[in-house]
Amino acid sequence: MPGLQHTFADRVRRRWLCPLCHLPMNDPVQITTCGHRFCDTCLQEFLSEGVFECPEDKLALDYAKIYPDEDMHEEIINTKVRCSHWTDGCYWVDKVTRLQDHLRTCKYTPVQCPNDCSALLTRLRLDDHLEHECSRRQCKCEFCGMRMSWERMEHHEGSCPQESVYCENKCGARMLRRFLSNHTLNECAKRTVPCPHCGKQFLYDTLP
Repeated sequence: MPGLQHTFADRVRRRWLCPLCHLPMNDPVQITTCGHRFCDTCLQEFLSEGVFECPEDKLALDYAKIYPDEDMHEEIINTKVRCSHWTDGCYWVDKVTRLQDHLRTCKYTPVQCPNDCSALLTRLRLDDHLEHECSRRQCKCEFCGMRMSWERMEHHEGSCPQESVYCENKCGARMLRRFLSNHTLNECAKRTVPCPHCGKQFLYDTLP
C-alpha cells in the first residue's frame, strides 16, 4: 500500500515523505547506491512498468541494492498520530503502532449492527440503536407476551388475538380480539340480520 494517510500529531519531517506518493513512508526501503528512500509498494509499482532506474536521480537500479530501511521505519511508526475519527470527536493520540488496536475499540469507529439490520453506525450510537431504532431488536407484545423482532411487531400490532378491543359495530362491548368475530356475527346488538318477513337487513336491536 502507498504511504501512511494518518493525521500526524507530531510535525511530519520532510525526510519521511516518499517522493512517489508524497506521504510518510509505509515500509520504507532504501536504494543503497544513491541513498534515496521510498515506500516499498510505491517503488515496486514504479519498477513494474519496466523502468529500472531510481525515480529521483534516474541512475540505473539494481534490485540487489534495495534494502528495508529499519531505522526510518522505526522513526516513523513511533511518531504520534491522531485517531482516524478525530474530526468526529475522538481525542486519542498515540504512536502509529497503537492506532489499529485503538480503532478496534474506538467509540467513533463505524460498526455493523449485530442484528444484521444493515445499519452502519458508530460504537457510540450502537446501544441506543439496539434499544430504540433497530428494526430487528427484540421486543415483547404487551398483550400476549410473545417476543419477536420489531419489524414483526409492526405487523403483529393491530392483530394480536389477546388485545382488548371494542366492537367495530359500536355497540359498546369490549372483548379480546379473538372473540370479536363470533361476537360480531352472533352476539352484537348492532349486527345486521334479515327480517324474517321481508328479508331486508336491519340492526338486531331494532327488530321486535
